[in-house]
Amino acid sequence: MIDFHTHPVLIQELADKDPHYARMAREVFNIGNNFQPLETFLLQMDVAGIERAVLLPIDCRRSRQLGVSSNEQVGELCSREKRFIGFASVDPLRQGAVQELERGVRQMGLRGLKLDPALQDFAPADPKTFAVLEAAAGLGIPVLIHTGMSWAPQTPLERGHPLLWEKAIREFPRLNFVLAHWAWPWVWEATALALKYPNVFLDTSCLYYDSPREFFQFVFAQQVPTTLIERSLRNQVIFGSNYPRVEIKNMVHALKSLRLTEGCLQKILRSNAERVLGEHRS
Repeated sequence: MIDFHTHPVLIQELADKDPHYARMAREVFNIGNNFQPLETFLLQMDVAGIERAVLLPIDCRRSRQLGVSSNEQVGELCSREKRFIGFASVDPLRQGAVQELERGVRQMGLRGLKLDPALQDFAPADPKTFAVLEAAAGLGIPVLIHTGMSWAPQTPLERGHPLLWEKAIREFPRLNFVLAHWAWPWVWEATALALKYPNVFLDTSCLYYDSPREFFQFVFAQQVPTTLIERSLRNQVIFGSNYPRVEIKNMVHALKSLRLTEGCLQKILRSNAERVLGEHRS
């Protein structure tokens, strides 16, 4: 199984090396959990039955003075542990963003692009954003976008609306867009985008109140019918936990509590992610 949405923001080994790392975690990412050794991350994966995890940095140095982990830190973790799949993040409004993305993919082996228009403070329809997306399409990598509500302080909620990305989705039909958090609370808008556009995928890392199981039962049984996922979106849903905000195993259990067939679950937990990463084309 693959967890397509994790953040390396509480890793003790990185905190020991980077004097700004703790302030990034507390003030920019807004997480108060204790720092843990890298081994704890791997144990979390083991307990949940996760084989590999995507690591997501956020380049918000221009807007927040500090990035939420760097491409270099993600590359370092991937070189230490082969179970990690590293994504790059660049700020579309920073000079040299395209070259930085190309360097991350070609020289560091990073395999996707992470963007967060609220935390990074850019507009999805900005021509500079399109230049970065064009580069991602040329590199053959997917882009994972923060959509929906954000816990980061002083971020505008409206920047998380998934329909802001429709123009880009139409402009780059060969680029796979993964809309994080199912864009909650705009779950129907995100669902509509996935139904209309085959290059749109939705990750399951939405959790904003109650337990993961209770939240999933509400979102994926009442807001979005489970039958719609099973019958129409089974090839476009990808498991993500949003670790370390949530324990991975609790999100896996929440997903498995839904009335989905084993075949559909296997797609969500593994094969859809593999296809987006270009590992197979079935």
